[in-house]
Amino acid sequence: MTLYELQKVLGERIEIANDMAMSEEERKKENETSDIIARLAKQMINNADVVLRTDKLIAEGKLRESTIEKIVGSKPE
Repeated sequence: MTLYELQKVLGERIEIANDMAMSEEERKKENETSDIIARLAKQMINNADVVLRTDKLIAEGKLRESTIEKIVGSKPE
């Protein structure tokens, strides 16, 4: 999933959270689902941040043969 696709999913979850036509039970279930999605989204965003920071440092020549470069790996061609 791309960050763009994630943004769409998060937008859909916001719409669901604002749906006043749902019963209290449905709302509770949807909020639990939204909470799980939000936690996964946060981790996905954090991972993307690590990759971006690593790419920047590699481009600047500051991480030659570093542990983080090995962990993140190279970009697929």
